[in-house]
Amino acid sequence: MRIKSTAAVTFLALSLPLFAQTAPPSDFTTPQGAAYIHQQIKDQIVSFTENGDQDLIYFTAILAWRCGVQEIYYGLNDAPIVTALPLEPCNRDLRQPNQSKFRDQTYPMYITVPKGSAQSVSLRVIYEDGTVAEFVAERATNLVF
Repeated sequence: MRIKSTAAVTFLALSLPLFAQTAPPSDFTTPQGAAYIHQQIKDQIVSFTENGDQDLIYFTAILAWRCGVQEIYYGLNDAPIVTALPLEPCNRDLRQPNQSKFRDQTYPMYITVPKGSAQSVSLRVIYEDGTVAEFVAERATNLVF
């Protein structure tokens, strides 16, 4: 007579939800792919760097995953999130579509503000499918030296 292991059955029953989880998207040029990446980097989506008497606020992380994004707006501190961040089009013709072709002021990667004047940056991301996500980056936790 063969006895079933209740430990094995219990393990299988408890681990089913782990296997049922949705896999990450494989195309990061879609709104779903961009939103997935943005959620993964949300704690580092913007960075601050001191440069003399100025702060440079870098949007590099979010701009590096701009495919699938229609518009990005930001606001400093408690200001409304209404300033548009110019977005270079997604270069779907390239092997790496999020790669930037223009590294000039046409599509800036950062803004300059007086040192310490911006304690936070709020972002509103509007994806190509119309969904919206908002993120807040605090200077204190995103200051890079």
